[in-house]
Amino acid sequence: MNAWVASAVAFVTMAVAMAAGMAIGSRLSETRYEDGSVKNLRTSVAIIATMSSLLLGLMVNSARYNFSDAYSDVQKYAAVLQITDLNLLSFGAPACPLRGDLQAYARQLVAETWTSGDDEASSGAAQVSALAALLKFDTGIRNLKAGTSDQQDVRSTLLGLSRQLVEYRWKVTGVARTATPVTFIFVVICWFALIFLYSGVFAPRNALVLTGHALGMVGISAAIFLVMEMGQPFTGPIKVSPAPVERLLLRMQAQPCPAVEPPQG
Repeated sequence: MNAWVASAVAFVTMAVAMAAGMAIGSRLSETRYEDGSVKNLRTSVAIIATMSSLLLGLMVNSARYNFSDAYSDVQKYAAVLQITDLNLLSFGAPACPLRGDLQAYARQLVAETWTSGDDEASSGAAQVSALAALLKFDTGIRNLKAGTSDQQDVRSTLLGLSRQLVEYRWKVTGVARTATPVTFIFVVICWFALIFLYSGVFAPRNALVLTGHALGMVGISAAIFLVMEMGQPFTGPIKVSPAPVERLLLRMQAQPCPAVEPPQG
């Protein structure tokens, strides 16, 4: 579910519940304030309010950690890409084609994770292209021939780095597909709607009360928006920046490969 839609639905639902409560309250006699109705319902509403607040707080906290983990994973993945590129440069001229493959994969990674995140068709095509580029790079590393002991050491390091790129790829691309369960959002909205329904029945009819409740609805809707947005950290207006990978691509392109193959020893 889109974050904007979810927050709008939450606000409208709470506003309708509040209006319905006020309509119900206007039809009741004034004795509803005196016959213990308020005290009788207060316990149930307090329980619902507590559960709603706790659940919404847990959802916000979980989404925040999800967003922070995604940011950290992007930083770490960019670092692995950079170390891999430096080792390819250290290997020498035979590894130059693999640098091109690594750069192609980094570009496909950006397209897969950020550019096409909102379009399922283009996202699926980008996933296939990125995976194909990574597997091509991994195959190239395995077929790399070492002519010296130093190159053999670098090749062993590259094999480990290539495995890391394959293994940890899901941490970047997989987190982007994690969505907040719609059931949780639905339950929270229903609970808050019940609270505003109760408030509408017993609330005084004046501008101050209505303004206060409207601001409360806006705050709850904003919290739901944050939960939905941070639960999908690579799409929408609040997202992890691809800048670490993009800056790395620029550095990789600015640093040319060795023009002459080192002598075999």
